[in-house]
Amino acid sequence: MNIRREGRLRRNIGILGNFAFGYADVAEGIYFTLGIVIINAGGAAPYAYLFATIAYVLTALCYAELASTYHHTGGAFAYANRAFGKNVAFFAAWALLLDYVVTTAISSLAAVGYLGYFIPVLNEPFFMSIATFVALFCLMVLNILGLSESAKFSYFLVLFGVIGEALIVIVGYLFSYRPELNPIHFGTEPTYPGFLYAITIAMSSYLGIEVISQSAGETRRPAKNIPRAVFLISGATVTATLAFSTLALGVRHYQDFIANPTSINDPVAFIALKLPNGWALAGLAAFLGMSVLLVASNAGIVGSSRISYAMSEERVIPKIFGRLHKKYNTPFVSIVIFSAISMGLAFSGQLALVAELYNFGALLAYIIVGLSLISLRNKEKELMRPFKTPFAFSIRPFWKTRRNDNAQVAREKEKYVIPVIGLACVIADLIIWILVVILHPLGRTFGSIWMGFGLLLFFVYTRFQRNQIPSPEATPSEK
Repeated sequence: MNIRREGRLRRNIGILGNFAFGYADVAEGIYFTLGIVIINAGGAAPYAYLFATIAYVLTALCYAELASTYHHTGGAFAYANRAFGKNVAFFAAWALLLDYVVTTAISSLAAVGYLGYFIPVLNEPFFMSIATFVALFCLMVLNILGLSESAKFSYFLVLFGVIGEALIVIVGYLFSYRPELNPIHFGTEPTYPGFLYAITIAMSSYLGIEVISQSAGETRRPAKNIPRAVFLISGATVTATLAFSTLALGVRHYQDFIANPTSINDPVAFIALKLPNGWALAGLAAFLGMSVLLVASNAGIVGSSRISYAMSEERVIPKIFGRLHKKYNTPFVSIVIFSAISMGLAFSGQLALVAELYNFGALLAYIIVGLSLISLRNKEKELMRPFKTPFAFSIRPFWKTRRNDNAQVAREKEKYVIPVIGLACVIADLIIWILVVILHPLGRTFGSIWMGFGLLLFFVYTRFQRNQIPSPEATPSEK
């Protein structure tokens, strides 16, 4: 029986729902990054994705431990709040909100772009904008109705997508693959700056694992289901990404993508056209792209509404963002507000413009997640962890101030545990974030403005909250 508890999110989704949200939000990147990565990295495109894969796997393992241990909606915000307090938690959450609204916008635009394969008029910016607006409005209503309804919509489309992707990959490798088609000559084909830029774009294919932690507060048996979903998502996503990037360069020369700029909009369909019965497989690829990207757009709405709900519960943003619908128990105010922002971005009809804003916020949050894992391993050593990332080393807390001999003796016995996965996650994500800052001028500018504006709002709102608390020295008449 589905028991409703007033004022609380319902735990009514299982491992399939988690897999659907996470897989769609992570795996959708291959449908709009593949062409850009190939144009910049040439025959080395699979290696660009491989570098991004390393950072993704490290980050996913951190989320698997944290989300299975702390069963709360909020993801990076909840972990950073527990590890470092509200200031750092707000910084992480606000950074993620940027990428959630961008994910929602770019995924819906790309989905309509794939629909344009069947309805060419949708390739015109005005009609693309209208269709994207309608799609986002429908997804907004679906999320207000409830996460379980949203999850059912997601995992049927994702299941179809996984089967269709497998069919295209199998046919391609069996009948059309030529491994010698795109030789690699680093320094010329590709150039080093082009290869580094391709890595930053390839990382966009892996953003989205955070959405798993956002639904932890509504997941049945999260201690077991969250790690299993993370492992399933990671295995399926890495396999699909490396398989498609390698297949692409075995059936088409990278110059084909340069000579056909529109291939950036539907790279998977562009590859499928070179396979036996290409017209049919290209149509299938276009439908798969549209389906997966719609689910990813839906996952972006889930992520932005749940993290803002968690932030409102901790009183770092106004409580109205955490208001739940009386009938459906969903954070409908947050759903409407952040869906509207995504609609505004998508209504420009400029996929390339929106794509430039990707990566900046999520990578900042992932760095903080890695640091939170390290901190919480030491702050809450006795806490039972259903899943624990492997490998760790210990150091003495040399940074603590010495006070007396007894404290010094105790300190010499104390050890600070450093999880290797958490440390590697911080380093890998920081390197890619620095590359994004250097190579993405629009993302750097807009991301900095977004973070600065958010910190200003946080400062003003928290000061306002403090002023609303009556002074303890005040007499009843003064109050």
